[in-house]
Amino acid sequence: MKRLLIVATLLTNFIYSNCDSNAQKLVDSYISIKACKNNHIIMQNGESFLYNDSKSKNFNTLLNQPDIEDMFRFNYPKYWVKSLPKNYDPGRIRYEPLFRSIYGNSANEVKRNLTTIRWVDGSLVKVTKKEGVDRALRAVVADLKRLPAKYKKYLYPIGGTFKWRVIAGTKRLSVHSFGAAIDINVKYSAYWRWSKGGYRYRNQIPKAIVDIFERHGFIWGGKWYHYDTMHFEYRPEMLR
Repeated sequence: MKRLLIVATLLTNFIYSNCDSNAQKLVDSYISIKACKNNHIIMQNGESFLYNDSKSKNFNTLLNQPDIEDMFRFNYPKYWVKSLPKNYDPGRIRYEPLFRSIYGNSANEVKRNLTTIRWVDGSLVKVTKKEGVDRALRAVVADLKRLPAKYKKYLYPIGGTFKWRVIAGTKRLSVHSFGAAIDINVKYSAYWRWSKGGYRYRNQIPKAIVDIFERHGFIWGGKWYHYDTMHFEYRPEMLR
């Protein structure tokens, strides 16, 4: 009995103090996040979110009912990919209340922090100023402009930046809702929902373009099993 009590105490202490290295990545990546303490992510605005609920989840539950710790369930590949294991979607799992706290809880709140930048072709796009997303995307633009002309066809016209909307086929908000994502030219892109004749990984986006986005804190939807190769979103915690 005494041994069982010790085990139970250790388990309880683990659950309620479980601020691991991934939690620290969040603290280091976002100004809006103050700390992780007693298994909670503490925001600068005073909000607090449970970090790890210690529940076992299947893939659908991970997508639709994740905790914050679940966002790190799959390591984002730092290497080039040509295929991925089934349901391996690093970065596609998002704890929506955290993103609402960081960027805005409504379309109007997000809009108050939007700014306009010039894309590679000179067109104007709107992104958030929160967390320096606008500065990161300007750095991306500067590097993309240095690429040879053969890469430009993949970059514009862009598919979109800010739009408050849910992800197709779900009730989950897209990161586009927060002004922290950009879709490049749809013409040369592939999306898993468009796949005909059964699932097969497809991609035309060159590695040189992906490398530039990743260098400045954006992950790529082409490194998801449920691929979305036009899509880049600001997720620096996944790249640490």
